[in-house]
Amino acid sequence: MKMRIQNATGAHSPLFVNSVNKAVAVLNAFSRERPVLTLTAIARLAALDKGTAQRYLYTLQRLGLVRESEQTKRYSLSVKLLDFCYAYGSGDDLIERAQPFMVDAHEKSTATVNLMVLDGADIILVARIPSRHVSTTNIQVGFRMPALYSATGRAIVSRLDRKERDRVIRNTEYHPYTDKSVSGPGEVRILLDRAAREGFVLTQSQYFQGDISIASAVVGRSSSVVGAISLSVQEVRVTLEEATKKLIPLTMETARKVSRAMGAPSSSEM
Repeated sequence: MKMRIQNATGAHSPLFVNSVNKAVAVLNAFSRERPVLTLTAIARLAALDKGTAQRYLYTLQRLGLVRESEQTKRYSLSVKLLDFCYAYGSGDDLIERAQPFMVDAHEKSTATVNLMVLDGADIILVARIPSRHVSTTNIQVGFRMPALYSATGRAIVSRLDRKERDRVIRNTEYHPYTDKSVSGPGEVRILLDRAAREGFVLTQSQYFQGDISIASAVVGRSSSVVGAISLSVQEVRVTLEEATKKLIPLTMETARKVSRAMGAPSSSEM
């Protein structure tokens, strides 16, 4: 899924630097689906002419953020970008406070434990403890997916005010990723209302076939939602009934503990 960087708001401000916007557009051309690109492809994806794209690529190369293959003359992102990921993870209060509770939940369940946050109509994985039995091995920190097709995303969106919730619903592209994927806004609204009442979300094969996930929202000091914790297992190893009985209480307990660590008032916990 393509990384989405919000750059429209404030674009007409005198403080907005368009050259930075173009450099980010070049970086944004790369994605999980497009890790290696030609100059022509980058220019097209960044909406730049080839000469301009080449100058930005040269600058990004000199800064160590992009690399060019001597053999193929194709471009890819540099490992140096991981410095930014490390800086984000090291300075994020939610990740730091959630980690010990995620470890505890993993040890009690052997399930994959995820911490995700909302970004527009997507969610992004910011911390993860994988199960030994995880079948999708390419899911790493930074992974992005549509919020409404995940348990964590629905748990977060269910805690938003009506205006923000509607914005996410409107900005979501609805696709049948599996035969059990949500069909559209009407079904989503019903599921979000249910999540708001129950304090958790259970999904089965919504985005990944065979995945069962249970999620619960994490709230902060102002009682606003800051993320969500999920526990995920595979249908081939755990039945839906077993997952429901064991993982729902553990997921909600873990989310409550993280919320308390984030300074949430007890009245805001589900």
